[in-house]
Amino acid sequence: MAARAGKRKAGRAVLGIHAACTLVALMIIASLAFVLDRSVTEADRFGLTAERKLVESEMQHQIDAVVQYQAELSYWDKSFAQLETQTFTDAFVKEELTDWLWKDFGFSWMIFADASDRTLLAVQNGGKVDPQDGARTLKWADDLIEKANDSYEAALVAKGGAWALRSVEVDRDALTAPVPNIHAADLRMIDGKMSIVVVQAVVPKTLDIPASRRKPVFMITVKPFTVRMIGDIEDRLGIFKLGFAPLRQVPEGSIHVAVSDCSQPACMVAAWTPRAPGSFVRSETLPSVIVIAMAGALVMAFIAARFGAVFSALQTSEAENRHLAKHDRLTGLFNRAGFDAVLEASLAKVRERPFSLLCIDLDKFKAVNDTYGHPAGDAVLKTIASRFAARVAGHGVAARLGGDEFTIILDHTVSREQALALANVLIIEAQVPVPFEGQLLRIGSSIGVAFAPDHGSIAREIVPLADQALYLAKNRGRNRVQTADDLVSAERLLETGQAA
Repeated sequence: MAARAGKRKAGRAVLGIHAACTLVALMIIASLAFVLDRSVTEADRFGLTAERKLVESEMQHQIDAVVQYQAELSYWDKSFAQLETQTFTDAFVKEELTDWLWKDFGFSWMIFADASDRTLLAVQNGGKVDPQDGARTLKWADDLIEKANDSYEAALVAKGGAWALRSVEVDRDALTAPVPNIHAADLRMIDGKMSIVVVQAVVPKTLDIPASRRKPVFMITVKPFTVRMIGDIEDRLGIFKLGFAPLRQVPEGSIHVAVSDCSQPACMVAAWTPRAPGSFVRSETLPSVIVIAMAGALVMAFIAARFGAVFSALQTSEAENRHLAKHDRLTGLFNRAGFDAVLEASLAKVRERPFSLLCIDLDKFKAVNDTYGHPAGDAVLKTIASRFAARVAGHGVAARLGGDEFTIILDHTVSREQALALANVLIIEAQVPVPFEGQLLRIGSSIGVAFAPDHGSIAREIVPLADQALYLAKNRGRNRVQTADDLVSAERLLETGQAA
């Protein structure tokens, strides 16, 4: 029973080891999954932030380019001279506006108007149109005209009865020619297309403004985003499906940046499908993470198996050592230490549970050892021990104290009469020949019996009485049973003999 309990305990311990290793493996896998997820999230966040800045910078770059293109005409003495009478020659319109700006830069609108939005000239898609048509387009750029006018007025300084514009500080590192900082620009939806709108006062290269020309005329240019422009931006920035839409109509899964100073839902934004670098990170690192996780799981499984095996072996060894500490190696019965423990436990409850103690010696055992050798003696001991254990099974325990000495404790379920009957059966069992290498080995046994608590309630009382009864059985001819009660009769007989 103790062995089975030990095995169950060892089994639970090994199961605990496997559970702990499984938990560690799961924690490793969970940690790797968490790190991968965080890496993907941070890569996406960084990628989205970078893409927004790239698109914002690209939009500003496009605006700056249009400002430069327009400055070729608005920051030019010939244009300023044309506006002296606020009329434009057909040759100027054809050569400068149609054959140059429209064909080379693709401006959909080129409009000249004053600060009060009075249109002097309107050119649409390379053709001169009614100024009123241009005036209708200007309603989308009123605020830009006002900003450009404010910048113009702020840049004016008096100069000897006339006016001059503050010159722009030359930037030696600039890749483009400087232009007066008197323009206003933004992205607007014009004629159903997202367009860059630039407004700047027409000024001469000298930046000197006669007193009669103080009131500026503004050149307004509209550069729509074409399919090719959008494709070039996508290729350059590495983004997909770039387009423009009201904020409330941005497709799900897209990211956007505002393209104008507007916070309303109808405000136009640039939207595109993000590259989501996290997906690339996941696809590139997931196989490695899976391999590492599997390797970790296999290592933990190996550790669990090896540690479990070692622990199980240690538990088994410990159980065997505990068993051997109280059991006889040859017969498997209790040894003296085991017998003492059972006797102590039985005596602790002797008042409620009386028991019988049998001390047994094998008769003629020394002759078997001397004649046939110790292997024969060992065979006899194992056989007799097996027979004794089988007879007392369920009613007590048997022990071998050493040599050919055996003891048996029969529990409270066995009466005195039953104990004596069983003792006589054991006498017969010992007399049954033991086969060994073609020989029949014959021995016998003598048994002394004491009853607790009648013959004692402590070990030093009952054990000597059972021993004395054993020796009485030997003295009276062996192969017999004597009890502690018989000792009294024997003493009386001895005393009577001495008196006679």
